[in-house]
Amino acid sequence: MGLKRCETTYYGYIEYYDTLSDISLTNQDSPMENASCKVLAAYLEAPTKWGLWIGVSSRPIMPIATKILLSKSPLAADAELAKRLKISREDVRLLKLCNMIPVT
Repeated sequence: MGLKRCETTYYGYIEYYDTLSDISLTNQDSPMENASCKVLAAYLEAPTKWGLWIGVSSRPIMPIATKILLSKSPLAADAELAKRLKISREDVRLLKLCNMIPVT
């Protein structure tokens, strides 16, 4: 058996706007699963960008939204990356203030 690099693969398209890029994706194995990724200021040069992933979780089946970190190159899977990906105290503070989680 070969090396498995990912559990799920998608195909789709990306639309660029002035302040937002919208990525629409469909699961290759289960076309009923459509997902969307929103990325702010995609035109700015930066090694990483924060985005919002919106879709359906399969374990358990339910709608989800989560912050994601997009990178032009592979990132080291270390404690610093794990810290960046977790919901922070600042995320919780902004949730209480705005009644939503800004992805920054």
